[in-house]
Amino acid sequence: MRLASVQEAVAAIPDGSTVAVDGFTLMGVAEALYEGIEENFRKTGHPRDLVIVHAAGQSNRKIGFEHFAVEGLAKRIVGSHWGLMPRMSAFLGQGGAQAVCLPQGQIATLYRSIAAGRPGNLTRIGLGTFVDPRIEGGKVNQPARDHAPDYVAIHRVDDQDFMFYRRFKIDVGIFRASAVDADGNCSLDEEAVTLDALAMAQSAHNSNGLVICQAKKLVARGAIAPRHVAVPGSLVDLVVKAPEPERQHRQSDGVFFDERYISASAGAELPRAEFSNRLAIGRRAIRYLHRGDIVNIGTGIPGDSVGPALAEAGLSDAITLTVESGVYGGVPAGGVDFGITAHPTAIIPHASQFDFYNGGGLDATFMGAGEVDRHGNVNVSRLGGRVIGAGGFIDITQSARLVCFCFSLEGTREKFVNQVEHLTFSADQARQNNQEVLYVTERAVFRLEPNGLALIEIAPGIEINNVLEKIPFPVQVNQPVARMTDDIFKPAVAPFDLPPQPAVKITSRGR
Repeated sequence: MRLASVQEAVAAIPDGSTVAVDGFTLMGVAEALYEGIEENFRKTGHPRDLVIVHAAGQSNRKIGFEHFAVEGLAKRIVGSHWGLMPRMSAFLGQGGAQAVCLPQGQIATLYRSIAAGRPGNLTRIGLGTFVDPRIEGGKVNQPARDHAPDYVAIHRVDDQDFMFYRRFKIDVGIFRASAVDADGNCSLDEEAVTLDALAMAQSAHNSNGLVICQAKKLVARGAIAPRHVAVPGSLVDLVVKAPEPERQHRQSDGVFFDERYISASAGAELPRAEFSNRLAIGRRAIRYLHRGDIVNIGTGIPGDSVGPALAEAGLSDAITLTVESGVYGGVPAGGVDFGITAHPTAIIPHASQFDFYNGGGLDATFMGAGEVDRHGNVNVSRLGGRVIGAGGFIDITQSARLVCFCFSLEGTREKFVNQVEHLTFSADQARQNNQEVLYVTERAVFRLEPNGLALIEIAPGIEINNVLEKIPFPVQVNQPVARMTDDIFKPAVAPFDLPPQPAVKITSRGR
């Protein structure tokens, strides 16, 4: 390990190399190095033609991964999500670089496969979606379709189809650490998430590549206890101290450092919200849960409504909330701070969280929806031609026992369409996985059935025809259609309890 300036570290990145970068929104993002890469490229034209790999979206709509949206700097972006990156999303949509979108969990776990010398990941995640090589293979713009290699293939095992995510060489791995000692040992003690630092360093090292760590502070040899070393110094080649930590090494977009995001607290209460149609959606959705369920909540309407609905019902301690970044419990942050919680009960590595998710550990997930079609398919990854990506959506929705899509029918964009623009959630795959799939709105609730969508509930005062006339395709109606309870639409609800989990869970893939 040796200390280096930002400029020295950037100059060490070879043209045409594959660079893996860590981060989740702005958590874990080595902003000083990202800035340096853009600045050096604009001044000298180097490093250029990079293949940049990232498991999660890394921006606050202004900085972070947005630094790479420069023609010539990257020839290919391999990532999961660009929804918080307006420049990068537009850049990829206009063909500024090849865009390959793979599920977040598959990229995170692929780092470990690369480190271990395995040929790749074999999994069912991605089947039937745009990542399936029989559909798009994750190549989401024309330059990728014309020039990008195939990152996925279909393999048959015991007469079943599996997705095979191929390993690739990582020439440079970039991550950050709260503290680095004189031997290069790295601590993440003040980081709000663990993410992929170790796996990324191991995979780059074992690819005979370069490992660069951005440090918030430098400490003396022995100052980091062995059990607090997240990445051993023997894996680190260059350490760069962030020149302006308060700007370039923030714990999240919202704070430079806040103890709440790394410390536990007894009885942390979920936030509450004023009554709105969004809250009504959350109130209806949570009534499908059981006490003791382990749950994932997505951004948008689910993130805004499910937690508050649980809090006002006195159910904050009844279920375990998780975020795909690796945090358990606590009070989830939203917006550009999505991925952390105040007073979490646990923080585990990114890939380990997805191992748990992909293996069927989630009892339920609440996700938003951009479009829903006649088959029950859902699109969140490309809307109006804008390249957004899927993030962890595919991993999570293909694994959870209950998938509950929460969205409003009163927005400016029509939610129900004859055919989705992009296939992010496959209804056929969900049926094969024996998953329960619901679509909860402020007017009605629909369920995925063998032949498509069925209307199963409507709101008080709403006529069935008022709902059906908004949908451009036939929907099954099983009479009598139930009514949502009146209290869902009142300013406040009385506390209530959830039913216990069934003695034998019926989970995805028939487990």
